[in-house]
Amino acid sequence: MAQTEIPGTRYVKAVAYFAQLQSIPIGIKLAAYPLERVRLLMQTQHVNKTYERASFSSLANTMSHMKTEGYLSAWKGATPTIVRWIPSQYIILFLKDYLTFLSPKYDRQTQYPRFFVSKVCGGAATGIINSLIWGYPLDVVRQQLATKDSGSWRNGVKEVYGHHGLKGFYRGFLINAPGLMIFRGVQLGGWDLMKDYYGEEWGKMNRVSRFAHGQVISLFGSVFSYPWDTVRRNLMSATGSTYSEVYRSGVATAGGFRNFFYAGFSARVLSSVVNGALLEGFDEWKRTKDA
Repeated sequence: MAQTEIPGTRYVKAVAYFAQLQSIPIGIKLAAYPLERVRLLMQTQHVNKTYERASFSSLANTMSHMKTEGYLSAWKGATPTIVRWIPSQYIILFLKDYLTFLSPKYDRQTQYPRFFVSKVCGGAATGIINSLIWGYPLDVVRQQLATKDSGSWRNGVKEVYGHHGLKGFYRGFLINAPGLMIFRGVQLGGWDLMKDYYGEEWGKMNRVSRFAHGQVISLFGSVFSYPWDTVRRNLMSATGSTYSEVYRSGVATAGGFRNFFYAGFSARVLSSVVNGALLEGFDEWKRTKDA
């Protein structure tokens, strides 16, 4: 006699599997967080008065400086990062699928330019919406804790509010918006375009290969979006400075455009392995849920 499945059991199992699967990128994010702090210190060294600039001239020097602060200092700012990152990534992934469902449908063979633009714009819109409603304010607090001697999360919030008021939690958002649209447009739109390009062959690939594709796409987006991220992070750290002042001072202090715009990019590359794991993990959950 066939056993009757309890209504809703399949979805409960799918949710449980989703939580289990996503523990991998969350674990990677925590393990790699010291590299995130290294990146933030290197990015903001040109305006950050809390530490000596010479300490952050390279990846190795920055990590050596962090050792002098104690082992746990490598995770300064990790709490708001996880609080921000976990809901933020899933808002992005679910929202991307929802916007894809709502957007006009174009044929890849006969309308490829429109097909391409719709995918990239969908990813860009997803990044902006998520950042506005959830991600950006917590990222401001994360940077405050990681690059300043704020101590507790509560003190970090009070310092941001004390310097700039409520608008301080969105300081630098306008300059970051183009970079955010580029990154999410390339990452999320490129991921969908990649899956469509391979068609049925995509499902036959192993997980490592799909993860590698997601990682390459994410890094490609980072290369083009990183300068905007650097400017906005310096603006967040420079109290009372304008966009142009941060830009001119940063370039002059760093000794050139590349040294300023791509400060800490090596740490970004090393810590970004979580991006590929998240993209593939989410798609793996969808395949399991629909099975």
